[in-house]
Amino acid sequence: MAKITAEEIELLAKYIYNISGIYLDQSKGYLLETRLNPLLDSYGCSSFMDLYYRAKTDTSRQLDKEVVNAISTNETLFFRDNKPFELLKNKIIPDLVDRRTATSRQGKTKLRIWSAACSTGQEVYSIAISLLEALGDLSDYDITLLGTDISDEAVAKASYGMYGNFEIERGLPKTPLQRYFTPAAGGWKIKDEIRSLAVFKKFNLMDSYAGLGNFDIVFCRNVAIYFTGNDKRKLFQKLGQVLARDGYLIIGGSESLGGIAPQFQTQNYLRGVYYQLQGAAEAMAKAREPVPAAREMAKKAAAKEPTRRRIPRPASTGGERRPETLRPNSPPPTTPSSKLQRTTATKIPAESEKIVDPSVEIPEIPLDDSVDTSGGFLDAAGSGRQPAESLLGNLPASHQPTEPLAIGSDPGNSEEKKTSLLQKIAECHQDGDDNPGR
Repeated sequence: MAKITAEEIELLAKYIYNISGIYLDQSKGYLLETRLNPLLDSYGCSSFMDLYYRAKTDTSRQLDKEVVNAISTNETLFFRDNKPFELLKNKIIPDLVDRRTATSRQGKTKLRIWSAACSTGQEVYSIAISLLEALGDLSDYDITLLGTDISDEAVAKASYGMYGNFEIERGLPKTPLQRYFTPAAGGWKIKDEIRSLAVFKKFNLMDSYAGLGNFDIVFCRNVAIYFTGNDKRKLFQKLGQVLARDGYLIIGGSESLGGIAPQFQTQNYLRGVYYQLQGAAEAMAKAREPVPAAREMAKKAAAKEPTRRRIPRPASTGGERRPETLRPNSPPPTTPSSKLQRTTATKIPAESEKIVDPSVEIPEIPLDDSVDTSGGFLDAAGSGRQPAESLLGNLPASHQPTEPLAIGSDPGNSEEKKTSLLQKIAECHQDGDDNPGR
């Protein structure tokens, strides 16, 4: 067996990465030796460098396919690690079918499942068997089960569904073997009812996913371990784009999405682990809502029920101040002021209605500039002039004077009359009459 050098490891690792996305570092020298030595013998190459140049100059690209087939790990078995298939039967399929059936208007319930990097098909057929055991009769379901792999050789074998005794004995219990396989020359062949559920094709996970559609469940186990950190992020980003909003992603038991795919959330069930997109809980809750036809019926029923009329409450703006409401027999609000506020009369007597004794001569008295002559009873009393009409208009009818009122030099207008009038005005304010002029 030829030995590989560090330079050959570097060249071959770069070449293999370019054609498959599989990353191999210097520690994988032994793997390259054991996987590629048969190709050296087959093509008559004396060294790994010779094989490298032969592959680069092969215009048919046949050697590329053979190198990928040799390097890609096709180590697999039926019901490998078993936990994902227990999850599938006991948790994922029942929950998914309930939601899909509830939102399906008519026809069969659709389920789409993808086994990425399916190798020689054992994982795909393990999924199909799990579906049969969980659902029983599949006549009410429209199931699409896609298996893809980068190896032409692996895809061909998976599609044929023929396995030797050694492959069958690795992980397949006796009961499902007898139920889902038929004996064939040198081994066992999957029954047609199982084979008809699956479609196989060659596919590189680093290529575009356009045209694949959406999937309810994606198995991508034990393949990302061969990718670089950056390629892992790209891989799970693309897987998230083709996964249904409430779908399920299952990866290898030794793998983790921590720090690689923050768009996924870890979920645990019993001892199994699966992943869902962030926001999947909201999507599942929405899926439990009635179908559109049921919602329409509910709306029509609600429309027939009487509704209460709501009287809108006037909205108040931040810049406006709501007016104060006075309770009966309550004094009016006062505003602090350095001067007495002059009230406005509700009734202004006409010129002919003025109560003035024509026999009284009111002398003009010069006023000091500090005296406020704006009007009012106190102003008039201090200045010796006739009070303004507003004073009399503020008094209720029961308190209006019956005699002409004059203040000043009239000797008949005694101090007693002035005192009496002041008392009446004070009594008015104390009684709290609801006078519109107050």
